[in-house]
Amino acid sequence: MRHGDSELGDAYDLDEALELTGHGHYNYQLLTACSILSHGVALDMFGFNVVLAAASCDLELGIVESGALASAPFAGVIFAFLWGYYADTRGRRRAILLSSSVGFIMAALSSLAPCWQAMLALKLIGCSFSTASFSLTMTYLGECTGPKLRDRYIFIMTSANLASEIVAFGLAYFLLQLNFIVPITWLAITYRPWRLFTFIMASPLGMGAVMIYFLQESPKFLAERSSSKETVKVLKVIYEMNGGKKDDYPVKDIKIDHSERRNERFWSSLMKQTTPLFKPPLLWITLQLFYLMTIAISTNNVFIMWFSIFVNLFFNSLTVDNDNGSFCERIVSNLTVPQSDSITCSDTISSNTLYSGMLLGLFYTFVTLLVSRIASWRRLVLITSFTIAAISGILVDLLKEPWANLIVFVLLQGTLLGIGSVASYFVDLYPTACRGLAMSLAMMTARLVALAGVNAVGAVIVNHCSLTFYAWTVLIAGGVIVVFFLPAHKVTKK
Repeated sequence: MRHGDSELGDAYDLDEALELTGHGHYNYQLLTACSILSHGVALDMFGFNVVLAAASCDLELGIVESGALASAPFAGVIFAFLWGYYADTRGRRRAILLSSSVGFIMAALSSLAPCWQAMLALKLIGCSFSTASFSLTMTYLGECTGPKLRDRYIFIMTSANLASEIVAFGLAYFLLQLNFIVPITWLAITYRPWRLFTFIMASPLGMGAVMIYFLQESPKFLAERSSSKETVKVLKVIYEMNGGKKDDYPVKDIKIDHSERRNERFWSSLMKQTTPLFKPPLLWITLQLFYLMTIAISTNNVFIMWFSIFVNLFFNSLTVDNDNGSFCERIVSNLTVPQSDSITCSDTISSNTLYSGMLLGLFYTFVTLLVSRIASWRRLVLITSFTIAAISGILVDLLKEPWANLIVFVLLQGTLLGIGSVASYFVDLYPTACRGLAMSLAMMTARLVALAGVNAVGAVIVNHCSLTFYAWTVLIAGGVIVVFFLPAHKVTKK
């Protein structure tokens, strides 16, 4: 359908022009590429905890070394601003290609790491690139999709990210049971099943990068940074890939609001947007939402990174100790057992650990879908999820029944159910001009706390295991109190 006058030179809004490209092969390729990349980022970050559990003997990992490695995937958040700036100035597609390609290369090389120090360096560099791909692909997918399908496509991409735990533990179940040792003398390593597993986990980043290479730049980016002519050229390619003929595409010009182009320098623009967040009237709400987002994200991220190691130690203790013991007693007793030089390394992870990981992913995927049906009850969702997590933090080391121990350890990570609720408050309580930056800063703060938390848990878990869980419980309980000071319903902004 034609918008505006009948002359060919009429300008269209970008969303109208996107809708006129149709829906077909290009859209499916775009969604598939972004979903694979989103999934690959999650595997690179959170699937790494399975790698650590499998490689702990071969790389001679103690609890401190494991903590340093487990925190490495979060280091990429430090460069979030730089990646955002690069994407805004050089292009979404170019930024995604760079971040995913280098991320894949580093992740693949980590499968050949001869020692834990080399793996740490490769992981730090790789995740500094790969973690940017998640937010970049979300932006890219939204800008390349018409408004009718935009929300559905982003939801599908996010679902692919959530499925990473199921895939990681499922692959581990099949690959880590293999039994082969291939000496590679020139690298001073033996190629074992965990190295193959690490390489396969890296492959979605490479696959996604290849698929993005054959796609077009974001039309919205081109409209704001380039010219209407370049934008229409890209839209014609999309139209043709969706089954139309270039000459039949009705759009010849795009409406561009030149006042929206960013002519300010990066740092002056950044300061202009950041300052209002940390002074009245937004200061109090900034402190509240940053604290709640930190709890929601970091609690889950910290303990999911230790999940495979702790749960594997927990199940291993059941095979040698039939006495009723607490969660901490079981994992610490295995951490502090002296290792003999005559022990032959095994990549095998307890089958119960792998089952637990897959069930963890299925459980929270299912619960997240249920919670989405009552998403408008934001305070109820936050209070309930945080309260259950806080109670679980207390019970995890008080209960003596093994399966009860494991269940409350899983429920402790349920703060992730509150992420969407906290995010909706950002939409309601901040003006449009600084809303995106506020959300980015909150996410960055939460990831930095997760980075510190993973290392802190590794440093104190042996001598202060119970105290670790109780201290985290206090952090979560503080969040329950803060929630009561938030508005229960949406706020109408002038």
